[in-house]
Amino acid sequence: MRSTYATMIVAAFLTVLMVVAAGLTIKNLHDRVEDETKANLARLSFVLSEESSRSFKAIDLILKDAIEHLGLYNLRREGGDAKIGWRETHDFLNEKLQLLPQIDRLLIIGADGRLRNHSEVWPIPEISLADREHYRFFRDHDTSELFISEPVRNRMDGSWVMQMARRLTDSEGNFAGVLSAGVRLAYFTRLYKNIGIQNGGSISLWRSDGMILARYPFADEMIGQFYPRKSSGGTAFWDIGVDGSPRLVAVHDVDGFPLMISATMAEDAVQGSWRRDAIILLLGTAAAVAGILALLVLLGRRVRGMKESEDLLEKQNKLLAEQSERLLEAQRIGKVGHWVTDPSREAAVWSQQLFDITGLPPSESVPFETLLDLVHPEDVVGYLRAREAARAASSGYNYEFRIIRPDGEMRWVRMEAGPRGQGADSYFFGIIQDITERKMAETVAEESRLRLVDAIEALTKGFVLFDKDDRFVMSNTHFREMFPAWAALMQPGIGYEDLLRKAHETGLISPKGARFEDWLRQKRTRHLAGSKAVEHREPSGRWIQSVDHRTSDGGFVGLRTDITAFKTVQAQLEQKLAYVQAIRSDLEDQKRELEAAGAELRAARDAAQAANRAKSDFLAIMSHEIRTPLSGMVGMVDLLRGTPLTEEQKRYTVLAKESADLLLEVINDILDFSKLEAGRLQSEQIDFELPGLIESAVSFMGERAKKKNLDLKASLAPGLPQFLRGDPTRIRQVVLNLVSNAIKFTEQGSIEVRAAHCNHDDGTVGLRVEVIDTGIGMSPEIQAQIFDPFVQADTSISRKYGGSGLGLAICRQLCTAMGGSIGVESEPGRGSRFWIELTCPRGAAPVGSSEPAVDPTERELDILVAEDSPIIATLISSLLLKQGFKPTIVVNGAKAVAAISERRYDLVLMDVQMPEMDGISATKAIRQLTGPEAQVPIIALTANALVGQRETYLAAGMNDYVTKPIQPPLLFAAIRRWAPPRQMASPPLQPVDAALALPVS
Repeated sequence: MRSTYATMIVAAFLTVLMVVAAGLTIKNLHDRVEDETKANLARLSFVLSEESSRSFKAIDLILKDAIEHLGLYNLRREGGDAKIGWRETHDFLNEKLQLLPQIDRLLIIGADGRLRNHSEVWPIPEISLADREHYRFFRDHDTSELFISEPVRNRMDGSWVMQMARRLTDSEGNFAGVLSAGVRLAYFTRLYKNIGIQNGGSISLWRSDGMILARYPFADEMIGQFYPRKSSGGTAFWDIGVDGSPRLVAVHDVDGFPLMISATMAEDAVQGSWRRDAIILLLGTAAAVAGILALLVLLGRRVRGMKESEDLLEKQNKLLAEQSERLLEAQRIGKVGHWVTDPSREAAVWSQQLFDITGLPPSESVPFETLLDLVHPEDVVGYLRAREAARAASSGYNYEFRIIRPDGEMRWVRMEAGPRGQGADSYFFGIIQDITERKMAETVAEESRLRLVDAIEALTKGFVLFDKDDRFVMSNTHFREMFPAWAALMQPGIGYEDLLRKAHETGLISPKGARFEDWLRQKRTRHLAGSKAVEHREPSGRWIQSVDHRTSDGGFVGLRTDITAFKTVQAQLEQKLAYVQAIRSDLEDQKRELEAAGAELRAARDAAQAANRAKSDFLAIMSHEIRTPLSGMVGMVDLLRGTPLTEEQKRYTVLAKESADLLLEVINDILDFSKLEAGRLQSEQIDFELPGLIESAVSFMGERAKKKNLDLKASLAPGLPQFLRGDPTRIRQVVLNLVSNAIKFTEQGSIEVRAAHCNHDDGTVGLRVEVIDTGIGMSPEIQAQIFDPFVQADTSISRKYGGSGLGLAICRQLCTAMGGSIGVESEPGRGSRFWIELTCPRGAAPVGSSEPAVDPTERELDILVAEDSPIIATLISSLLLKQGFKPTIVVNGAKAVAAISERRYDLVLMDVQMPEMDGISATKAIRQLTGPEAQVPIIALTANALVGQRETYLAAGMNDYVTKPIQPPLLFAAIRRWAPPRQMASPPLQPVDAALALPVS
């Protein structure tokens, strides 16, 4: 029994020993696996939080840089808000977008909620983003903090994005819109995937309020959901995952952002091995009761189970090693390396990324002196002090310094280190991050700040700046020079209200008519309102203008301008303005008087012009009406002189002819002058032969000169152009008038007509024609008015020589109409020199007529004469009969058409102005007839030979025209040009009496 009892005791003891041993083994295995997993998860969450912090800081740096760029537009200034929609701003945003792959897009939303700019779309579409969470947040909250939105789906591809946004404000601190960066959450999902966490593990990015932003493995239903969790800073552990299952969860805050990183591992995956061992050991313990053999078997199984646990642990360690490699890759991307001191603390084990940052070759351990040798000489002392202070206090430290790599390149790094473990197992763990790019960005920002300070110092106005808490920040030199007493009180950090109190205490300000506290309250209210310009006069007499503006962060900027000079000028201007207003009133009275006088003068001028036009029209009509019967009378006298007369009758006809010619000359002058005054006399531009024109004028006046025994001759300068372009009729009229006057006022001696020219640079010719006589001459007083209408030397001249006094006035108006001039040089008793000067283009020889020229003496012609004046009709008929032609007379155009329709005529002389049917209408009717009679030559008879009339006659179907007064040589020349050939011979052409060559009508 005792032996059995001893055996039972031994068996019981062995059983208890086995259970205890198994329990201790399972617990050790459980604790070991859990501790290693926690350590790995803690390291993973810490590194990922650092990488995430760097990534989000890079995004926020871009937002701040863009806001600073937009601030250059001065959104408060007119047009500044529009500039955020410029293409330049779009290009700037697009350039910034390319810097970070995690940014989906950069947007600017205006204060009205409409999209103002887009980094990837141009031109900007007209859409409203007023429903976006970040826009509504900044619209309703006056804050300059960074806002991180809930994740939303991208409307284009359905991916998850969140918005990092900052508020835009104008120079007064008013809401001006939102600048946001769309962050691709898939970027972080891919980053976590590359870590290669094993099955049962997960990595998540959280907002601090418990909302999941990104996760791997990806679970679409979890994104944007709230799972309330808390982190106390650093690394914390949860025992329950978001899916409700038991997990080991390591959580680490993202430095500088309301975000967290969690790394988890399912408890089943972590503790699978020790649970299996626990079951085996429990079964072994139960079997131990059955016997030692079973105990041995159980122990054997336990040994095998332990081997399997070791294999599983080795597998777990391998997975953790792979995770460490991926963690190192993440550190490389984030430019972060880590180090751990060995137990002796004489050297440290560096990660590969740390060797890459420092440029040192990899080694198993690195002495502290090696790192110290890399530190920039200027940073060594500060680094050592921070390190020693942390070691003395057994706390961590964070220090930024420069290193010089072996290749000479200088880099900025940040070291964060602290103690780990306790007692003999304690060690130091730290990271070193390459922050060169951040430092470069900070340098650029500092340079921008210095430029801003320089710009403020360059202002010609006083500048003062207070922060959002109304504490004094800075002022420029001009402000301190304007207000030296205030500048002595304005120490950095002093509050606005404290500054006023201190100024009151020192007697710098002394409110009048109010308690200081009431005055201070009012001053504070106006100060907070800002933006309104206030002008005040100081006791010294100096005027100051003050303008305060709110800044985007809630502070205010004050501008102070000395406007004393302006106020002085303004007062002077106000005095001058009052004086000017008085003068203006006087001028307006004078203006009204002048306008009334002007109206009276205009009415008088209009009445005079109307009377002058009526006079001219009356003279033109009456002269024409007088001229027609007078011309008929002259023509009849000429015909009478061609009949057999006694000597006494011949003397009477000569006197009648001379009297009629003088009267006709006066009437012609009156008619031409009236046409000139009425504006109905125009000049034409045709090619003409200049020598022939001068010689024909001299030849025409030769008979008159011969009767007075005067020597009349023409002198043409060598090289005188043969052909010019101008108005030969008017030139000839002026020359004839000057020659006629010379003959009239010269009793003996000679008259010479000279023609000369000069060439102009533009190819035109300057023509000068002079008429020189040896007549009575004239005084300078008479020369001054000789070209005025109705002016002669004196009444004795008019009585002795006759004339209307219009000839030279007509000559001057004709020369003026042709763009030329006329003048005279004369002395009493020594003759006169009249000259005209014209500018004419060079002309060409007139092309000869292509119509057949037939001598009418070879045949008899049947000529139809359409003329309503019986006198003119009788005159033309007599002229035609004397030449052996057969005239037929009709009194209007209708009868002319009827006569042409009844029989064939060789030629028609058609008066233009006739009753019932005028000559133009009759010509058109004849041309519309059928048969050869429609082609009969028609010569117009007209008293109107103005420019453009010839084209009118030819367009109506007339072949030629002869002007009234009718000159027989011109009439017969036209008949020769257009008379058709006939078989029948006609009497020879009778010679025309010299008297008949004079103009008749």
